[in-house]
Amino acid sequence: MKDENFLKYLYKIGRIRKIRKNNILFYEGEKAKHFFILLQGKIRVYKHAKMNKEITLHYFKPFDFIAEMPAFKKINYPASAICEEEGKVLEINFIEFENLCNKNNEFNLILISSLLNKIKILEKKILQNSLDLKTKLLKYILENEKKLDTILQKQIAIDLNVRVQSLSRVLKELKLAKLIDIKKGKIEIINKKILLDEVWQN
Repeated sequence: MKDENFLKYLYKIGRIRKIRKNNILFYEGEKAKHFFILLQGKIRVYKHAKMNKEITLHYFKPFDFIAEMPAFKKINYPASAICEEEGKVLEINFIEFENLCNKNNEFNLILISSLLNKIKILEKKILQNSLDLKTKLLKYILENEKKLDTILQKQIAIDLNVRVQSLSRVLKELKLAKLIDIKKGKIEIINKKILLDEVWQN
């Protein structure tokens, strides 16, 4: 099924919601009666930890499914979702989507594919949490190499769920080792080969 046909069916059972930057899409603990497809913008899903700390779980980009797992299981949202920039979502009642799946098996495959992707996201997060900060940062730098000139250190700290002070110490260590440089607060890779070697050794 082509993307445009897929969305055409979903538009019939959903409603488009415009979302402003910093608006909450849903809160942790709310009953998950709906799930969402991000049409435009960026959504960050996070959990609250001790000392009012936020743990970022994932960022969603356009046409990703959001919160289909709790809607499918008929449980509460296990995390909160905030809009990082202005955009739009398609809000879908899961019961209506379930009826659509019963009529068209292709939607079952789309749902299964999305649920499997969520498992991969969880596996990646578990792996990330098992790494020390230096390795986490090295992997992050390499994975985001093409857009490092647009990422603030504060954003990196949020993405890695670490304190800015801790991040700064590791960045200083990498700079002294001449693996990276920092210009106007942005990271620039100097020696990619050694960065890759460091990651593979851990």
